[in-house]
Amino acid sequence: METLSAAGDDPDELFDRVDAADRVIGQVRRAEAHRDPALIHRSVQILVFARDGRVLLQRRSAAKDLFPGCYCASASGHVASGEDYTATARRELREELGIAPALAYLGKETVLSVEETEITALFAARSDGPFTFHPTETAGGVFFTLDDLRAPRLRDTLVLTPAARVALAALDRLDHASILSGLLAML
Repeated sequence: METLSAAGDDPDELFDRVDAADRVIGQVRRAEAHRDPALIHRSVQILVFARDGRVLLQRRSAAKDLFPGCYCASASGHVASGEDYTATARRELREELGIAPALAYLGKETVLSVEETEITALFAARSDGPFTFHPTETAGGVFFTLDDLRAPRLRDTLVLTPAARVALAALDRLDHASILSGLLAML
């Protein structure tokens, strides 16, 4: 029998398996989804912005089953079987940061890595904290300006999860299209 990791990752947790159009086609165990990129499943990435415009990136715990020690979105997680994206985003914010701000939906992206394939829903939120970082899921977090994140991403000197790379690229597109500031102003 498999057991939980120190970060609480349950290899038997059930996710909805989806097709490339995000239609549910079955269920898959976490352990299977994380070793077979053909088993597409769902996740969320929430990017929390401070009032001054900086975005919080969380550092993943060294005990995580995938991408330990990497920077990721402010809060992120898998959508449990039968759960929806928004409910998952709210749950992850409470669990990982101890906050419950309003959310703005930014869209969906496909995240491909050697380990897995996810369709991830992107959300933005506003909060200056205080944050209560989950003691086993995270190793804290750091606020960055979007400009401060661009050069290290281009040079590949900031160790990011694949999902964080996709989420930050989506933010760049929204920022360049002058959409991001309007979305954040509504929060």
